[in-house]
Amino acid sequence: MNSRKGFPRGTDGATAAPGADPDIGTGATLRRRRRGPSLDKTAQTRQQIAEAALAEFVECGVARSTMERIACRAQVAKGTLYLYYPSKDELLRGVVEHALRHSAVYRPLRRRKGETVRAFLRRSLLPTLEAVDSSERGMLARLVLSEARHAPELARLYKELAFDAWQNYVQDLLALAVKEGELRTRSVSHSAQLLASPFWMALVHNNLLASEGSQKLALKPLVELLIDNLFAGAAGDNVVVQHQ
Repeated sequence: MNSRKGFPRGTDGATAAPGADPDIGTGATLRRRRRGPSLDKTAQTRQQIAEAALAEFVECGVARSTMERIACRAQVAKGTLYLYYPSKDELLRGVVEHALRHSAVYRPLRRRKGETVRAFLRRSLLPTLEAVDSSERGMLARLVLSEARHAPELARLYKELAFDAWQNYVQDLLALAVKEGELRTRSVSHSAQLLASPFWMALVHNNLLASEGSQKLALKPLVELLIDNLFAGAAGDNVVVQHQ
């Protein structure tokens, strides 16, 4: 005589534990199967697609790149690509945001107690410039130089997310330096533009003019020198500041 008579049996004929619901295991299994990808997996796939798209844009140009080729390069299904980026314009924004993720604008540091604006600028900006030429930020800037005329949406996104955002970030810091008596300048906005100029000078020189690696300009020392020169004046002689 079966001492476990009356207990429900599973689909494999095994006797279930007392008080067990035969549908609990099945329901849990179905929930596990229906659960979407994890946040880590989602972020990884999004990064994979953005990196593949940037490489495709640089190699083939924005207009000539297709979603199908980008999906193939990213090693994802075309449907997966459209799930993350329903249109090419949204993919462009994703590429720009991904390439700029290490910029000082999007990873702002906290100013230390007693730290001068000059010291904060150096600590905030200089480390991000060391390898910018070979980074995705450098790739994006080169893409903008070559493709902006043919891809106006790329130009608009870069101006909004990179150029204007960086200028506003630096301009706010310089205005603070003027307010605290640390900097004198005839124009805060022009000074911010001046600090951005070595990036574009090095980009054009290193990618179009320098035939050998030894001739390439190092970006970090140029910005470092500009910061030092900008703050070299006597703070007590500050002139009226113009933001435009």
